[in-house]
Amino acid sequence: MNRETIPYSQFTFTLPVGVVDGEGNLHRQGVMRRATGHDEIWVSKDPQTQDNPAYGIISLLSRVITHLGGFSSVTPELLEQLFLTDFIYLREFYTQINPSEVEGIALGEFWATPWNNCTKR
Repeated sequence: MNRETIPYSQFTFTLPVGVVDGEGNLHRQGVMRRATGHDEIWVSKDPQTQDNPAYGIISLLSRVITHLGGFSSVTPELLEQLFLTDFIYLREFYTQINPSEVEGIALGEFWATPWNNCTKR
């Protein structure tokens, strides 16, 4: 497998507003990686997500954002400080790099297709 056949797994982004740290520094640049099945499983087991399902996106983003400005780690608590504009931006960015369709086939279709009579496998 060569470089051209391996899908990119990390993407840079710039927040529209940014996060201000305790010293007054603005942080806007970051890196997000593609999500894995393990990320989805981890989020579903997260106690905060179980208590409040809407919190799942914050937990998920904290796992897939590998770098944000000068912060040493990206935690759910850090993401809770985002301005709404930045939060919406990150949700949309996540959706762009983790599309719900792969090569024209909706996710879930693979599992919904019975093995017998299937000529695409």
